[in-house]
Amino acid sequence: MQKVDGIYSLLGRKQKIVITTHQKPDGDAMGSSLAMCHFLKALGHQVTVIAPTNWASFLDWMPGCQQVIDFEKNKELSKGIITEADILFCLDFNIMHRTKHMEALLSEAVCIKVLIDHHEQPQEHMFTFGISNPAKSSTCEMVYDFITASPYAELLNINMATCLYTGIMTDTGSFRFSSTSASVHRAVAHLKDLGLNHVVIHENIYDQLSESRLRFTGNALLNRLEVLYEYNTALMVVTKKDLQRFDIRTGDTEGLVNYLLSLEGIKLGALLIDRDEERKWSFRSKGTFDVNEFARANFEGGGHKNAAGGRSNENIDYNVDKFKHVLKQYENQLQ
Repeated sequence: MQKVDGIYSLLGRKQKIVITTHQKPDGDAMGSSLAMCHFLKALGHQVTVIAPTNWASFLDWMPGCQQVIDFEKNKELSKGIITEADILFCLDFNIMHRTKHMEALLSEAVCIKVLIDHHEQPQEHMFTFGISNPAKSSTCEMVYDFITASPYAELLNINMATCLYTGIMTDTGSFRFSSTSASVHRAVAHLKDLGLNHVVIHENIYDQLSESRLRFTGNALLNRLEVLYEYNTALMVVTKKDLQRFDIRTGDTEGLVNYLLSLEGIKLGALLIDRDEERKWSFRSKGTFDVNEFARANFEGGGHKNAAGGRSNENIDYNVDKFKHVLKQYENQLQ
């Protein structure tokens, strides 16, 4: 994989470009994809954003979101666009299986592939150009760096700024996580100078909850939370019946795992959700406990040191038993 700035020279002539991200894209995935889309369109390229799956409705307000193609709903159209692409930008993921049913199509695509991502252990051989920097707060921060370091930095506009701020803000937990470096605040200051209205973004992301989602959160905290004090760990298990009862949709469980770390003394928070196709894990930690390694070693997952995910095809009871069993191996680290 060559350095990402090698792609700049190819952007001087018109290209057919596809931008994609991981399944169930969050604020950072959608924000980085849309910001890059606006930037490349400003350069005159033919650009299409294709998401592997649907996304949370609270992201629909973002500039350009209505033009994003959902691969699962438009497979033939998406395949044709990807097959004809000159350049493929892969944002906020670094392993092809994170794109679900798009994995084979993207892996086999004969085009230049560009990686911009902040997760650990990238699949470098899959990409022509790229940058992978786990020290960065978000992929949106990295796309900001990509734009401002390019020969076309003057093209940065309010639509790009809005999308970039959304991803930076959500992936830093509204600027509370340790990844919120001085460079993050300098980037945000620059975006504010462009006229960014951060209040509207916060309202669109955090103040649009449905009544059912709020009641679902209350039910989860009251009835689905187990505190394992001997391991300084909190576990929350959401059943399929819970999802059906409260009509939970894509994005409605976003941020639920973060409540677990608000408990005094808790170093590891684990959320297990019983999805139709598989069981999904979310892990969060404080301090030195590495949930990236924990997820990779035990639950077919990975991510960041203090935020990671996992999956399993086994039933929910098996997963709970396994989690409690493997915790014993990490007792010393969690004390």
